[in-house]
Amino acid sequence: MTKKLIIILILLISNLINAQIKQNGNTLEIWTLFSPGNFVNQNAEQIVEKKWPFKIKGIAGDTFPENLIDSLETHNNRIWNYLDANGYSNSKKKFETDLQTEIKRIKKAVDISNSDKRVIAILDKLRKKGLQNYTELNKLCDVKYEFLLYSFNMNVLDKEQTFELKYIADLEKEKIKIID
Repeated sequence: MTKKLIIILILLISNLINAQIKQNGNTLEIWTLFSPGNFVNQNAEQIVEKKWPFKIKGIAGDTFPENLIDSLETHNNRIWNYLDANGYSNSKKKFETDLQTEIKRIKKAVDISNSDKRVIAILDKLRKKGLQNYTELNKLCDVKYEFLLYSFNMNVLDKEQTFELKYIADLEKEKIKIID
């Protein structure tokens, strides 16, 4: 009798947790603390997110109250428990490993890009003209990333950004290839 009661209680709690998780429009969210303008981490999160059944939502900037960390961890732990109970194994650790691996790859791609004389020349040209740059990143495979470099004028924000350069950073060859 006690075993049955415990099983029923576990099922009820599990259903309650699942209902709380799914009430946000049937979208699971992992909450992260983010730094605005952190190109590497933002892109790593977007790439890794595609492999998982949740969205990553940045909920704080450079400064945040300490109790926010507790709320974030409580929320995320419910998601990790839900995933582990529904076919995933050690989901939090796997996600963190995926994210760190992607961060390392993107950092290497950025380093390769920033050491290329053609990229340096374009960035210098933009800086001398007083223009800002904006870069889009696409992962082609584990060793190749496509960069789309744009420029824009902060003083004329209603004008569209200007395409400057498209190239692929190859992590194995440690060089970039300009795409016309």
